[in-house]
Amino acid sequence: MRSIITVLLLAALTYTHPRREPPPVTAVETYFGLQMGAVEHSLQLLEEAVRAHAPVSTQRQLFRSARLAYKQAEFLTEYYYPHVIRNINGPALPFADGENSRDILPPQGFQVIEEKLWAPGTASKELLPVVTALRAQFTALRSQTDPYGFMDAYVFDAMRFEIYRIIALGISGYDSPIAQLSMPEAAAALKGVEYTATLYARDVADSNVRQTVTARFKAARQYLAAHPGFNEFDRLYFITHYVNPLSASLLALQQQLHLQLPPERRILSPEAPHLFAMRYYNVNGYSPNYESDPTAGRIQLGQRLFYDPMLSGNLQRSCASCHQASKAFTDGMARNTDLDGKALIARNTPTLLNAAFQSKQFYDSRAIFLENQVSDVVHNKREMNGSLQQTAHALKKDSTYVRLFAKAFAEGHNSITEENIANALASFLRSLTSLQSRFDVYMNGDTTALNTMEKKGFNVFMGKGKCGTCHFAPLFSGVAPPYFAEPESEVLGVPASAGPHAPLDQDPGKYVLYRISIHRYAFKTPTVRNSAVTAPYMHNGVFPTLESVIDFYDKGGGAGLGIAPPNQTLPAEKLRLTPQDKKALVAFMQALTDTSSWKAAVAY
Repeated sequence: MRSIITVLLLAALTYTHPRREPPPVTAVETYFGLQMGAVEHSLQLLEEAVRAHAPVSTQRQLFRSARLAYKQAEFLTEYYYPHVIRNINGPALPFADGENSRDILPPQGFQVIEEKLWAPGTASKELLPVVTALRAQFTALRSQTDPYGFMDAYVFDAMRFEIYRIIALGISGYDSPIAQLSMPEAAAALKGVEYTATLYARDVADSNVRQTVTARFKAARQYLAAHPGFNEFDRLYFITHYVNPLSASLLALQQQLHLQLPPERRILSPEAPHLFAMRYYNVNGYSPNYESDPTAGRIQLGQRLFYDPMLSGNLQRSCASCHQASKAFTDGMARNTDLDGKALIARNTPTLLNAAFQSKQFYDSRAIFLENQVSDVVHNKREMNGSLQQTAHALKKDSTYVRLFAKAFAEGHNSITEENIANALASFLRSLTSLQSRFDVYMNGDTTALNTMEKKGFNVFMGKGKCGTCHFAPLFSGVAPPYFAEPESEVLGVPASAGPHAPLDQDPGKYVLYRISIHRYAFKTPTVRNSAVTAPYMHNGVFPTLESVIDFYDKGGGAGLGIAPPNQTLPAEKLRLTPQDKKALVAFMQALTDTSSWKAAVAY
């Protein structure tokens, strides 16, 4: 009889250990490297085809292959390498930020290649250097000698950000403005996220969570495959029936794995189930620091200051003189008069609703924080001609203000300072949120909140009308998800008046900040939330109705009027909207009205 030791030794020698799968994050790193190689190879084939003067159809097909390969790893590239994204898939427009450099950088990447491949008569000598430069970007990403440094919680963050990117930038045509390959590319982006989510789902004990994630990815990709037409695609149905539930499933998977991100300042909380969960949007995302965040006391104080003419040099004009709560915090005028009433101020009075969700203030984006905006307006000689320093001296003589400031700020009786006056006003402005329109109610489960025309309007807005490529959902401003960082500015070619032969408006716009030529006539893209009650429109108030604004865009902006400056960024092509399309657009924008926050903003 064999001894027990012999039996154990034989068992140890003959036992085959089960093959261990690598940790998900290791597999993700491998996947990313392979995908970068696939994009590089596809671009090499395109480069060779361009050199050989292959048929345009062949070049276009190779381009599609390259971008589909990129899309499958886009969620990781965008998240971990944001500094190279403009050179990979940025808009086909020159760029200069002004803050870090005044150099004008030429456009590069996929969108430039698309523009050239779909333009008639593009020469190979124009296309080849762009393809070569893009291929070099992916060679560099693939050739890194160190591990990429991916971490589980951040990989999930990247996956959920990609879902938001698909909604705001993918299916809207922002990524593929000419070839309109949006639906196949969205499916490819989902495929990459699905592969990664499946790696992590193996470690989840709850089979329902695993199965739900798998089923929702499959259903979303199937819907995209079955509905490839750009203009016909029902974006509202796709988002509400497929993408929002998928986003919620990814969050549930992340929570099952106990992968939590460290606290940080964000506009949209990482706990949000989907992009349209508006109660998860943080009004403090752009405040200077935690000490500047609104409190009930600061909001109350700021509201009182908002209606107090003490802030103006002549003690007759308050903030509320031009930003009237009854008019959605506008004044209803094309341009208001200056302080002495003898001339018009330079620009239209914008709404203050949702100003907290703008990372830059004013039409020319010259102020970073709302506190800066407050100070700028108070000290502007034509608007208020006041002084925060003098106001502080006057407020110290008012016992009510002394009490309110002491309650609102930690300095107690020494709290009436220029900085605290600005912060109190900014705190009130941050409280003016307006994110509970009928559209928002619909996107959060009430399918009766929108009618058929309004639903059609959203699809025109995000599709054929191309409105969503500048007014990004769900804030519908120039601040794009998923990062909600720099607001976009556009050159539209706005006329100086509403007449049939009006010249180009000569307001230089953002150009005054840095004197960069491509910024001339550029203005920040505002939100279209509450646009139905904030007429007139544009920086000069030239258009009295939403219908007139839509007609302007339908014609191709200034290009359609024959007055476009050479740096117009709005596509010059006509949109060819039907009368029904235009009515639907107006109906949708009316459904973005939310007056709930106005009721609390009563005058003192």
